[in-house]
Amino acid sequence: MMLNKLNSASNNSHRKSRNIAYAWLILVLLFMAMLAKQWLWSAHSPIETNILKLLPVNQQNPVVEQAFESLSGNLSNKVVFAISLNNKDKDQDTVFTAASQLQQSLTHTGLFNDVVGKVSADQQKLWASYYFKHRFQQLTPQQRERLQHAPQDQVQLVVQSVYNPFSGVTGTELSNDPFLLFRDYLSQLTQNSSAFTIDNGFLSAVHDGKKYLLVTATLKDSPYSLQAQKGVPEILAIEQSLSEQFDAQTVHTGVLFYAEFGTQSAKSEISTIGLFSLLGVIVLVIGVFRSATPLLLAILSISVGLLSALALTTMIFGRIHLFSLVFGASLIGVSIDYAFHYLTERLASGQQWNSRLGLKHIFVAITMGLATSLIGYLGMLIAPFPGLQQLALFSSIGLIAAYITVVAWYPMLAAKPSVNRTLPGIWLWQQWLTLWSKKSVKYGLPIVCLLASLAPLMHLQYNDDIRQLQAMPEQLKQQEQFISELSGRQSSQQMLVVTASSDEALLQRLESLELTLNDWQHSGTIKGYQALSQYVSSASRQKQSYQLIENLYHTQANTLTKALSLTDTPSIPEQFTPISLADYLTQVVSEPTRFLYVGKIDDKVASVVMLNELNNPEQVKAFVASQPDINYLNKAEEISSLFAKYRVKVVELLLAALSVIALVLIKRYGFRHTVKILLPSIIACLAGLAAALATGASLNLFNLLALILIIGIGIDYTLFFAEKSRSPSTLLAITLSALTTLLSFGLLSLSQTHAIHSFGITVLCGIFVAWLLSPLAITQKDK
Repeated sequence: MMLNKLNSASNNSHRKSRNIAYAWLILVLLFMAMLAKQWLWSAHSPIETNILKLLPVNQQNPVVEQAFESLSGNLSNKVVFAISLNNKDKDQDTVFTAASQLQQSLTHTGLFNDVVGKVSADQQKLWASYYFKHRFQQLTPQQRERLQHAPQDQVQLVVQSVYNPFSGVTGTELSNDPFLLFRDYLSQLTQNSSAFTIDNGFLSAVHDGKKYLLVTATLKDSPYSLQAQKGVPEILAIEQSLSEQFDAQTVHTGVLFYAEFGTQSAKSEISTIGLFSLLGVIVLVIGVFRSATPLLLAILSISVGLLSALALTTMIFGRIHLFSLVFGASLIGVSIDYAFHYLTERLASGQQWNSRLGLKHIFVAITMGLATSLIGYLGMLIAPFPGLQQLALFSSIGLIAAYITVVAWYPMLAAKPSVNRTLPGIWLWQQWLTLWSKKSVKYGLPIVCLLASLAPLMHLQYNDDIRQLQAMPEQLKQQEQFISELSGRQSSQQMLVVTASSDEALLQRLESLELTLNDWQHSGTIKGYQALSQYVSSASRQKQSYQLIENLYHTQANTLTKALSLTDTPSIPEQFTPISLADYLTQVVSEPTRFLYVGKIDDKVASVVMLNELNNPEQVKAFVASQPDINYLNKAEEISSLFAKYRVKVVELLLAALSVIALVLIKRYGFRHTVKILLPSIIACLAGLAAALATGASLNLFNLLALILIIGIGIDYTLFFAEKSRSPSTLLAITLSALTTLLSFGLLSLSQTHAIHSFGITVLCGIFVAWLLSPLAITQKDK
């Protein structure tokens, strides 16, 4: 009777296990189908490469955020080329042929909506005629000042220009613009735009005796799209062809080149980390277990973990960031832990192996390990930081899937016992565990590790600069700097966002702001600025300028006629017709400055003022604080300060997670044993930070994120000792887990991106110390 009941219970247990296994199989197949749909049959690439998508959205000021989105959208799609001949003595006219060919070749790639090189004569006429048509209502600040206080001085300037043989004043120009106001206005307008001048239809500048011609292009797709980035090799091939054909040098800049470099670096790191982690797993499994079954099982749990994480993360976020994939590739070293514990248990049992009993032996330990890891990741999930949320979700799903694979499938797939064989390195494991029975090791080693970690931490420094997230190759930075010097326009991260109730009010506000901007320029606070009001005036200023010019004609026309012996007295023919901002923005002439206009945001309109080479940001911030309609925007600084805040929040979340984990552990193990379980991970965290500092890295948010991993994985190690005490198979499983984790994150430390590099260093050292001190969790009663 009793035997029948046991058999019945056993059959029910087997049936229940089979049902769980089949249910998990159906789910995994569903994830694979989702992944195929997302990655193979999707119209858009599921990979996100834009580094800004990792960052939290600024919810405090939607106007500023929209201004930044508008500006970055306009500027990021631009690609700029400057071409010159390598040989200064060569016929410089050849550079025009090379630039024309560059323009044609770029157009034929199909990557760009438009490529602007040689400006047609018709287009030049359009530009000149637009401003010439409105010449009686546009004045430079100097002209306005002169006509207000000493209009007679303008006559003297005209006379000097006419009799100066180098001024180039023609009879036609004099008849159309007798007071020569337009030529000065046009000259300043050109200076405001850039240092380039029109030469044979191209924008041209001379640097170090060489003539450089400018070619600009606007991308069809976002520079962060893989489609656009695939065109970079084609662009480089065009530049190489021009170099061979004309002995020409082409420099370029644009977000496209930085984004493509970042994508290629990340892809390289993903493949390197993934490949070497997998090879490490294969070598370890074959070396220790000497059988194909454990290897296939290990690869199975890794694959299911990664596929499940990829499918669900892509489904929840829509797209998965390349940054998450880099970290995801290193998940191989963590998700294998549960498999190693099961497989070493099987190896240690030999012919006595019972697959379900084996799972029961390790079930509590791996479940507690999973729970503590998930508690750590939970902190990142609740932080309003898309990058952290995605990373936490990816890792959590990967670990859960690997855990379920071990629990649901391994008892069925690994039911057959392994060959009777002594555990590899059994003598070494026993000696190491024996050492831990000595008080000198049990107390001395943790103290030595702690003291060694505290020494570098005495010189703790943080660097929250957002630019650590992206590798910045020196060659691209040099080319960007050169083009900035050539154009006279430095790429600026600092700007003012000005808002008003209407376009006219916006222009008037920008005009009133010019007084402050000019003061800053004179005092050296900024080197220069770029604002819409430099290119189009408000209707009220246009009216004022028209009246000043009208007064000039009425009071000085006779004087000018006598001074130059003109046959006809100049008169002002046009009636005043103001130019609206909306009209200006539809004209071809506004194309280079259109990015300054943000447009309508809620019930306001906004524009940005670019600040070049800001030297005293505090002065600007103090001014902006007193202006309700002006905001200061420095996205890099804003995100860096956010990083600093989240760094503090991560520490708080880390402490909260440790507290929750401690409460969970105290309930099962008691207070004293819980301290022994947690202490190795805490010392490992300090050691990881110390290692990062010792290698010359400054600490940042990502070092603290590394601590979440160290705690999650480190507690796994001590939990297994807490559950299974002095079992050599436990130490073997922990050692195998540590080796694969060290391999994964050790490869991260080779990353070209500083943030990933310092993350890898922190985890590498932290995990090693966690493994080294994990036998501390063995209690005295287990001797």
